[in-house]
Amino acid sequence: MIMSKFIKFACLLCLTGFMACDDFSVSNDNPDVALNIDNNPELLLTNVEANAIRRAVGDAWSEGNLMAQYGARIVFTSFDLFDWGDQAGTWETYYLAIRDAQVLEDIAVNNELDSYEAVSIILQSWMFHIMTDMWGDIPYSEAAQAKSEDPIYAPAYDNQQDIYTGLLAELKTANELLSGSDLPAIKGDILYDGDLDKWRKFANSLRLRIALRLSEAQPSLAESIIAEIYNNPSTYPIFASNADNAALTFLSSNPNAHPVTEESVYRVGSYNEYRISETLVGLLESFSDPRLDFLADPTANSVDQGAPRIEGMQNGIVDGPAYEYKGGDAFLSKFNINYFYFQANTNQGRLMLYSEVAFILAEAAQRGWISADAKSLYEAGVEANFDYWGVELPADYLSRSGVAYDGQLETIINQKYIALFYTDYQGFVEFKRTGYPSTIQPGPDAFYNTYPSRFEYPSKEGALNETNRQAAISRQGPDEITTKVWWEK
Repeated sequence: MIMSKFIKFACLLCLTGFMACDDFSVSNDNPDVALNIDNNPELLLTNVEANAIRRAVGDAWSEGNLMAQYGARIVFTSFDLFDWGDQAGTWETYYLAIRDAQVLEDIAVNNELDSYEAVSIILQSWMFHIMTDMWGDIPYSEAAQAKSEDPIYAPAYDNQQDIYTGLLAELKTANELLSGSDLPAIKGDILYDGDLDKWRKFANSLRLRIALRLSEAQPSLAESIIAEIYNNPSTYPIFASNADNAALTFLSSNPNAHPVTEESVYRVGSYNEYRISETLVGLLESFSDPRLDFLADPTANSVDQGAPRIEGMQNGIVDGPAYEYKGGDAFLSKFNINYFYFQANTNQGRLMLYSEVAFILAEAAQRGWISADAKSLYEAGVEANFDYWGVELPADYLSRSGVAYDGQLETIINQKYIALFYTDYQGFVEFKRTGYPSTIQPGPDAFYNTYPSRFEYPSKEGALNETNRQAAISRQGPDEITTKVWWEK
């Protein structure tokens, strides 16, 4: 009897267990992770901004500063000799970020989120603009379409003129989207913290930059766009002060600190391989410019001697002699190591500053494209850059020789060059557009006697997209760094 009851009880337990199993479910969902990115576009926005800006900052330090001769290397000098290669890492990072930005744009369009759509367009335009200036013809209209309904695995290379037309139109669309009322708020924005008015100003300011790049290739188009923006400030608001700057403030700890800092585990030995260049030192010294004392440290030797002095490094010297230049390491100035290296987030990731906008308008006025006082705009740009770096503007600075506005483009561009320091490749690109500063020249051991213009296409493109790459080369010219881009006249 006891055994019979036990068997019945055991059977009841088994039956109950099987019945319970019908209702039992296991979830592998993480409650802290979004299940559908369509409902969390802010995650894509943060990712795009972080990846693209960190790449721009890293490139500005290791390549852009050398190309514009803000800095020079004392060892491993091959890049400074114009061994630029294809910069495939930059190509891949930007196209991955563009892919994510296009997904964000699609989500925004499908859900009628005009603010996210506009911000995505602006970020894509900023990245495409950098890329086309550095490679020339690139995949644009068919880029990042591998996961579309009609996937494109080998995108065509658009010619640079068409890319510029597209970018100018896209930024105008972004401005229109952000001019609406009752725009949905955006989250995940590490650049402007969701301030859509500033995003709108960035769109129009970036459009000014892109239009000015056409000053020699399509001057009438450049003039019409810049005049349209300048003459209609309520329709096309632009940066009005440093408060509007498109500049990312990093966080104080890794992994979100500035990438070229001690906190981000960037080696101090690697940092010390770069020194301020003679080109930048010479220009600043010619103006007795106090920004020099901020940007660079005096040489170790001069400090030991009790007479601190800043000494620049010459660009384009082969390894060996470069390390011994002027006596070597102790006789050459580093960039301000406390500000740029030891502090995790004092140095921002600069996309575009108000000072650049002031100089753009000053040049437009100097060319007669807009009815404005070129002198006032030029001086506003100088003052804004001093203010940005926290350097006091000497009372007589704007009247000094070489600084005082004299109606010459060279005067404007020399100050604009200083203001573009450490901003992706902008100092280099403006030099290629204008020829200023005129003191930028190939170094004594450089591989070319003429200053290069672009990067070569990544070698992977030859394997994965050769037909379209060859079409671009046949249009643009040899895949060499000395081949000029379309707007470079």
